[in-house]
Amino acid sequence: MENISTLENSSSILSVTLRENNFIKDGTYYATVTRNTATFKNILSEIAEDNKGMDPYMLQFAAILIQKKILKMLEQGKAVNVLDLGTMYIAMKCNAKGKSDVSEKGNFYIKFAPTELANSALSSLSVDKVVYADGSPEITEIADLSNAGGKDALTCGKPCRVKGSRLKIGGDEGGVWFAPVDADGKESGDESEWVKVDGQALFRNKPTELNFFVPETLAAGNYRLCLRTAYLGKDKSRKSVVEAFSGVVSVSA
Repeated sequence: MENISTLENSSSILSVTLRENNFIKDGTYYATVTRNTATFKNILSEIAEDNKGMDPYMLQFAAILIQKKILKMLEQGKAVNVLDLGTMYIAMKCNAKGKSDVSEKGNFYIKFAPTELANSALSSLSVDKVVYADGSPEITEIADLSNAGGKDALTCGKPCRVKGSRLKIGGDEGGVWFAPVDADGKESGDESEWVKVDGQALFRNKPTELNFFVPETLAAGNYRLCLRTAYLGKDKSRKSVVEAFSGVVSVSA
C-alpha cells in the first residue's frame, strides 16, 4: 500500500474555456471545463485530515477492499452503484452490419450515470477563471519531477514538468517566468521582479509539455508561471506573442 504520509490534498480551481463553434459559424462559443482530478490518494489524505481520530492505514485498507470488490463485480458483468454517487455500467462499442459481425468477446467499456446526490454537489460551484481559446497557451498541470514537491509545489534547482496545450516556446520574446504573487494570489505587475527560466535549463520543449530546471536564484514563496511564445508551427511564427499564466505554485529552497 502507498505510505499514507506521502498523500497530499488536491487543489480546486475551476477553469472554463470558451471555444468557437466551428460547426455552426454564427459567432457562438461552447464551453469546456478544465479537468482538475482529485486522485485516490487525495481523497484518502483529505478524509484522514478531516477525521484525526481515524487510523489512516485502516482507511486506506478499507478503500482498497471496496475498490477490489467493485472491480470483481464488473468482471462478473454487473452494473455497480458506487457509494450512491452513481452507477458504473457496461456498454459495448459496436459497428456491425449484421449478426455475424458482432464479436462474442465484445468491445466493452465503462459508462457512469450520476445520481441526483452527485449532481447536487455542483450547485454551489462558481467559475474561478474563464479562458477564451484564441490560440493562447493553456497550462493545466505543474509537477515536480524530483518528487520533492509534488503537484503545484516546486523546488529550486530541481526539474519540473508543465503540461497543457500550445506550450512550445518560440520567438525572441518567448520564455517562462516565475512571477511572485501577493496574499490574494495576484502576480506582480512589475516584471523586473519576475525571474526568467534560462533557455539552457529548458530540456523539453513540446506543444503539450515543457520540462525545465527551476531557477536556483528563486526565493522560497508563491508564484505564478508566465509563459510567452510566438511559436505557431514548423518554420512558422506568430505576428505577436501570446501568453498564459498558471495557477499559484509554491517554491521551496
